[in-house]
Amino acid sequence: MGYRSVVEAVFYTRDKEQWPLLKLYVDENFPKFWKDEDIDCLKPLIKEEVINAVTTQHHVGCYGYHFIADNVKWYESYSEIQEFNKFAEKFISFGKDTNWSYEFVRIGEETADTEEERSDNADFILCVRREIELNI
Repeated sequence: MGYRSVVEAVFYTRDKEQWPLLKLYVDENFPKFWKDEDIDCLKPLIKEEVINAVTTQHHVGCYGYHFIADNVKWYESYSEIQEFNKFAEKFISFGKDTNWSYEFVRIGEETADTEEERSDNADFILCVRREIELNI
C-alpha cells in the first residue's frame, strides 16, 4: 500500500496584469502527468475582493492555480514528483522577476510529518490547521 500524503500547492500572483503570463507559463510547463484527465489536480485559483470604505481602501486579489493531490505516494524517487519539483523550482526562479508566488504543503500520515515550502514573496495563503473534531 505505501505511505500516503495530502499535498497542496499554489502558484499565484497578486498582480492582475501578470495573470495572463502566469497562466500561459503554467499551461505550457506544468508536468503533463498531473494534468491528465484522470488525475486533474490543477485548478484555477481566481479570487477578487474589493473593499472600499470612507477612510480606507483595501484590495485583495489572487490569480493563479491551486494544486491538490490527496492520498498520494509523494516519494522524491518517483519521476512525477521530480517533474513537479523541477517545475516548482523554475516557477520560483522565474517568479523573482515577475512577482509570482509559490507555496507548498505536504501532510503525511504521521502527526509530525508536515512539510512546508514558500517562495520569498509568498503571502501565506496556504496553511496547515490542526483541529479536533467529534464525529458521532
